[in-house]
Amino acid sequence: MTPESLAQSSREALELQVVTLSAQRLSRRAIARALGLSRNTVKRILLDHAQQREQPHTALPKPRQSAPRTKLIDDVVTRVTDLLTTYPNITAQRVFEILKDEGFQGGYSTVKRHVRGIRPKPKPKPSRTTPVYSPGKMAECDWSPYKVTLLDGCVLSLQAFSYVLVHSRRKYYSVYQSNDLHALMDGHIQAFARFEGCAEACKYDSQKPVVLRWEGTQPIYNPRFLAFAAHYEFRPSAVRGNPNAKPRVERGFWEFETSFLNGRSFSSAEDFKAQLNHWLDNIADRRPRHRVTPLDRFVEEKPHLVALPRHPYDTARVIYRICSIDGFIDWNGNRYAVPYDHITDILPVRITQHELFVYAADLRCIARHQLAARGLGLTLDPTGYHPPPRGISAIDLDQLRATFEHMGEGGTEFSRLLAVTPARLWGRQARQILLLRERYDTADLDSALAHAALYGAYEHKAVERILMAHALPRSLDEYVAEDTIARISASLGQDRHQARDLTEYDRLPVCGAASAAPPTTPHPKESAPCENQTPTPNPTEIPTPSPAPLMDPAQIPVPPPSNPQTTTCSSNACADT
Repeated sequence: MTPESLAQSSREALELQVVTLSAQRLSRRAIARALGLSRNTVKRILLDHAQQREQPHTALPKPRQSAPRTKLIDDVVTRVTDLLTTYPNITAQRVFEILKDEGFQGGYSTVKRHVRGIRPKPKPKPSRTTPVYSPGKMAECDWSPYKVTLLDGCVLSLQAFSYVLVHSRRKYYSVYQSNDLHALMDGHIQAFARFEGCAEACKYDSQKPVVLRWEGTQPIYNPRFLAFAAHYEFRPSAVRGNPNAKPRVERGFWEFETSFLNGRSFSSAEDFKAQLNHWLDNIADRRPRHRVTPLDRFVEEKPHLVALPRHPYDTARVIYRICSIDGFIDWNGNRYAVPYDHITDILPVRITQHELFVYAADLRCIARHQLAARGLGLTLDPTGYHPPPRGISAIDLDQLRATFEHMGEGGTEFSRLLAVTPARLWGRQARQILLLRERYDTADLDSALAHAALYGAYEHKAVERILMAHALPRSLDEYVAEDTIARISASLGQDRHQARDLTEYDRLPVCGAASAAPPTTPHPKESAPCENQTPTPNPTEIPTPSPAPLMDPAQIPVPPPSNPQTTTCSSNACADT
């Protein structure tokens, strides 16, 4: 067999020939020349043979070592590492979404394998059993607080609202500055509008806007929220002490944190809401679970949802504020302009999530403003209710004088004496004194002004000290209630139905048993019982059984009817007497 044919027969025969010639002490060059091989090939065969003799032998073939090739993930390894460093809890799905937006051409599996390789997988936790509900039967609702840092360094304190349909697992999220009753109702309305209906029942925890308190195991619901639930015809179901009673909404916040908040930056609150809506439409609703998306399951649940009313529920907050002497009302650290005609008046204010409406006493809208953020200290007058003063004081002294005279004689005398001082000093003191109407009754304030005028105490602090010593503070709502009663009395008049004297009930016919011992001289109208009824003895007395003569019913005297409304006898009237 020639060396060429031996080299082409098999790899094993070639290696055997090289080892045999080496054992005969031939050099590598001589072996290569004799077999027609390269000296490097002879060197590699002899080195592999020496290593095999030093290692344990195995029948398995040696794995083939191919040359490394480039991967698509290699170009974004640095970017993935930066994302994992910046957001330690970011998911592989979120990393894939960011890379895809930046032009990555690979698939999700490639990113997932790489993330798993550089970050160990956490230990799985046992899942809990969750109740199963039919389509449209149950929903879950809750809040979760978050602090979001904007690109300019400002920190937003937000309350995330979540409403989840249990059957389809379709979710809705929105953010508010507070989690009060008005924000809760507004979040429901937005969720109902997105789903075009609502579930028959919804689970809540013991949040105050829903549950005022617990009486044992029975929740006492907030009447305002019950009215809201009745408007949309769903039933609230309160749970406490068991977060697993509403697992979908609790797990939904984990998805909100890992899939939305991770790996995103926000420039403002409006940008936050815009990205949230985009995430709901394109990611949350389209994420498959067991190869079925929430939108696919929602097609089955939508016909079973409760239909919405024609008009939404008014979730606005209604408060009362005193218009200051310079024509502004205060709300959440900002001042909103009101026409000068309503200064020193107590005005109803209606506040929605985005606007503020001011009404006159006859509920006529007099001002409308865009709601500013809390605590900015802004003075808002976009419609120009108060033009800049041109050397003339913006304070209407005649209006001030009329307001003081309307309070009573004490206010009239105080304003007359106060008007002697300069106008700017008068206006400032009068402005502070009128603000005391928020905490004290008008009659008490009038008495305090008379006392202050008697001793020449014209400063508002002196009037306030007099009120603290001689009057009790009250809330602004009490003032509104008193003013409402006065206006109703002026409209309907003072002629009201008075309670009857108790002696009128004593003259009614007696039916049944007497409640007390019979009088020595009975009233002539009480001598006979009601028609078709038999008198009953007093249970406190022990009657002596004796035969009683029978009387003809025609011989029983009947009193003449003096008043048809009082002589008509019935079982109910007898029971009342």
